[in-house]
Amino acid sequence: DARSYSLVVRASLGLEGPLQGIFSTSAPVVFRYADPVKGEIERPVQLAPAVTLTLGSRSEYAPANRSFTRTMHVTLRSAARDTQTVRLALTLPAGIAADSVERTLRLAPGSERTVEVALRGRLAPGRHEVKAAAIVGTTRYETGYTAVEYDHIRPQYLYRPATLAIEAVDITLPSRANIAYVPGVGDNVAPALAQLGFSVTIVEPEKFASTKLDDFAAIVIGPRAFEASAVLLANAPLINAYAARGGTVVTQYGQFEMARPGVLPFPITHTRPAARVTIEEAPITVLDAANPLLNKPNKIVASDFAGWVQERALYMPTTFDPNWTPLLEMNDPNEPANKGGLLVAKTGKGTYVYTTLSLFRQLPAGNPGAARLFANLIAAGQAPTVTP
Repeated sequence: DARSYSLVVRASLGLEGPLQGIFSTSAPVVFRYADPVKGEIERPVQLAPAVTLTLGSRSEYAPANRSFTRTMHVTLRSAARDTQTVRLALTLPAGIAADSVERTLRLAPGSERTVEVALRGRLAPGRHEVKAAAIVGTTRYETGYTAVEYDHIRPQYLYRPATLAIEAVDITLPSRANIAYVPGVGDNVAPALAQLGFSVTIVEPEKFASTKLDDFAAIVIGPRAFEASAVLLANAPLINAYAARGGTVVTQYGQFEMARPGVLPFPITHTRPAARVTIEEAPITVLDAANPLLNKPNKIVASDFAGWVQERALYMPTTFDPNWTPLLEMNDPNEPANKGGLLVAKTGKGTYVYTTLSLFRQLPAGNPGAARLFANLIAAGQAPTVTP
């Protein structure tokens, strides 16, 4: 679990007489300085290990039973007063090898260095962990921190183990796996898709109109991308035309802008506030078990919805045009059932998928079922290929 090591002073005061008792209080130790623009600034005084390690990511995918390569970034920071001789050591699961399991480097006081480690291997389905440690003499350091710094809150430094979880997923990709990805808000889906084996081209909204969309098997729109970009919103007709020509579009959840005419190929409506399912374990009812979206190239089963994080779905439409086919139904306790989590429609010669499932949370967390489902969404409208 994440931990913070702020330095705190605690004081107790004992009183006698009518108000007798012991009263205690505590306060963080802070360093104050003057900023020419912001005025007086307070920063908490932190306790820190002499050496900390932070990995470039905490969770990644790999296709199960297939060879893969990966570059892991390890950032080492020194809080020591003297230059340290540090041995960076890795603990690897069976099936993974590194270009160097151990290497030695020098860290000057207060310095930071990032080391690249090349990983390669082949993993059975399941979660596997790569652990990093910094060894100075006989002392072993295995944690690093992430700084949380905003003007409106006191800075915090959250410590976590220097561990990379690699989820090896039993997954089949579609026959055409080259996709255009339009980033959304708080969006880290594209790297996860690339780790699974998709060929991902990032297309910024400003470049969308000049991109040869027909070169791609699918266009994937990130969460709340239409809300974040007026340019993308103006180009919604281009996206719908691409689908009508025979392409596949997968659009992740948006807010009330998704109900504006012309954004989606067929209309939807929301209640206010919009419906959502916040219980990660909320039961899911499959409405159309034979639909190809739940069967090709991966057979989606109940276990694919296990282990989800934070929520099931958000900003779910409550009504939708009959051209949309709903595939899933779900709800929080004591809330009405909602069929707006996963909608698919034929439009012209192509396919349009609109999903309010919280896949943008599941993929960065390494959920295997969400990865298999996302592959099926991208595969909508094309024949699967069996990957050996």
